[in-house]
Amino acid sequence: MNPNDDAIYENLIFLISQPRTGSTLVQNILGGHPAIFTLQEPWLMLHPLYDLWHSGKAKYEWDKANNAVQKLLESLPNGTADYFEAVRRMYGYLYKRALAASGKQVFLDKTPRYYFIIPELKLAFPKARFIILFRNPLAVLISIIISWDLLFLFQYKEDLLRAPLLLLNGSDHLMDGRVVVQYEKFIAAPEYELRRICESLDLEFKPEILEYKNRELDHWVFGDRHGILQNNNRPVPQHSEKWIQSLDNPQVWRLAREYLQALGPEVILRMGYSYEELSSLLVSKHPTWIQLIFTLPMRLYLRQPSEKIIRLRRIVLTVKQSITKRGWWRTFRLGMSRIRGCEINIGDMKHACGSGSSR
Repeated sequence: MNPNDDAIYENLIFLISQPRTGSTLVQNILGGHPAIFTLQEPWLMLHPLYDLWHSGKAKYEWDKANNAVQKLLESLPNGTADYFEAVRRMYGYLYKRALAASGKQVFLDKTPRYYFIIPELKLAFPKARFIILFRNPLAVLISIIISWDLLFLFQYKEDLLRAPLLLLNGSDHLMDGRVVVQYEKFIAAPEYELRRICESLDLEFKPEILEYKNRELDHWVFGDRHGILQNNNRPVPQHSEKWIQSLDNPQVWRLAREYLQALGPEVILRMGYSYEELSSLLVSKHPTWIQLIFTLPMRLYLRQPSEKIIRLRRIVLTVKQSITKRGWWRTFRLGMSRIRGCEINIGDMKHACGSGSSR
């Protein structure tokens, strides 16, 4: 390998967080730096590193495959170290190629669910830098509910219950190779926080990167680009408090209370927030007991439903979104027109089949 190729191993930044923490905002601002190249969420490192020790939803027999890989690793002269060297060479090459096309020097990989593989990332790329981003966990919960709907909360069980502790332990594991950022502090004092981040990443601070509104995001598939485009040119501190309004909904309030209790005081404190203050906020927003009777516990929303129920929920969600966008009457008319269209198509198919069989 060319010694010059080693530069990519030092010019990698991983931005890791729970989903809905403002990571796309932080990514887009940092992506305006003349030295940094980034693009949506690569999800590149999950497959080679997560599957090494953690079972997933593979179509093949994961246990047998993992056992076979472990046997192979045992036969290698340096064991797992050889595996991580191979990962470093292959995926480092891909990062390098992306950088070469961009003309920049540093690749920023923002993939929130890398929280599963922080220690493995450090083994694969020991000279990479890390940004660990936290946000008030109640704000994260409510943002997930608002953005992706309560009916599909089960899809984010790991993001809610496992991610905070994995991020904290991963951050402790990284030690000097990371900078910890709180979303609320970032948008309250963006210039100060950006200076701190740039210093940690050995980059020169550029004040102009704060003006992020007009950057091209249309090609991004992942991340909250719509939220960024709707904001002003700079971070808006008031946005960090908007989630509190949702606590007026009794069902949201109950989920927030149960989520806070599930994380517990120690995890909340380690994330940089006050368990007592969040508890006091919930007390001040406490709904009536009559209202709470008609709410459901978090465990029911986090339970994996059957495929039939998931399909039904998708239909319900589609109807809800249509009503919000078009209103009841236009949604009804649109639904009836589609039903009639299906009837016509079925009639055409029957007619075609009948014609074919008569020949």
